[in-house]
Amino acid sequence: MSTTSPSVVEDAQGAGGQEAAHHWRLAWDSALKAVELDVQDAERLIFDMHHAVDELPELPVTKDWVAPALLGQVPSEFADRARALLQRQLDVTERLAEAMVYVRSQRRVLGKFDEPERRPVFVDAAL
Repeated sequence: MSTTSPSVVEDAQGAGGQEAAHHWRLAWDSALKAVELDVQDAERLIFDMHHAVDELPELPVTKDWVAPALLGQVPSEFADRARALLQRQLDVTERLAEAMVYVRSQRRVLGKFDEPERRPVFVDAAL
């Protein structure tokens, strides 16, 4: 795996080559950090759900994820980090799917309970 993007190699022939390579690495570092934070939030939410935390944190309003544009290949020094992050994403995805199946089955069971026709009335009176 090459350590530089093709566009960075072309820029390296000019005066700004080292600066372009530096910015390219910073862009990849920033992109990976953003995904790591999203995965960390999902892992924390799953942990809190399974450990019956009374108040789950409010989920942030997020936009649809957009892949970083024009970054080129992942720098080789980030390859292991990217692979580990991908594995964490896959693990979280699997655990979220399992949680959805569990919740669906719980809702199905709760739906089988009939609501009473009338609300019960209790009278507190001395006999």
